[in-house]
Amino acid sequence: MFFDAEVFKTFVEDCRTWGINCPVVPGLMCINAYPGFKKMTKFCKTRVPKALEEKMDSMKDDADAIKKFGVEYGAEVCRTLLDSGVKILHFYTLNLEKVVYGITDELGITSGLTEQSNESDAKDMVAVGSAWARAGDTIKCSAGQGVVKEIKSDGAAVVEIDGKDVQLAKGSYEKVF
Repeated sequence: MFFDAEVFKTFVEDCRTWGINCPVVPGLMCINAYPGFKKMTKFCKTRVPKALEEKMDSMKDDADAIKKFGVEYGAEVCRTLLDSGVKILHFYTLNLEKVVYGITDELGITSGLTEQSNESDAKDMVAVGSAWARAGDTIKCSAGQGVVKEIKSDGAAVVEIDGKDVQLAKGSYEKVF
């Protein structure tokens, strides 16, 4: 995962120098929201260009502006990669398609997908370790396995386990794949 196309291009050049000639696919984390951006860059230890960090900090309280910027910035990075010969783009969507659709529409790969996106459930999603959980997902915890009925704003989940509703604190459960 990276936010600077030059970092990726240098990595590929270094791979080639060492005789690594397999395809190297760029992992593109879409900018959807300020908290997610901060969390994922910290979790993945991703280098963030100073100008990007400053721009994100300046918009941190404007969710719509961040999504719009996420499309613009993502399209710019993708154009740079495509112009340098990259053939495949891999997007980390985190189940949020609006920015990806905006990027692919902006690049002319698709047309009109942004208007078709529906992230109405995004407010109900919460990061659980390295996965996302939402109502309807199966999770496991020390009390057993169950189905999420509701995600609270603090990340706690109401889960039905053995026919009973149990409230679990954020971080005390994990999604079953």
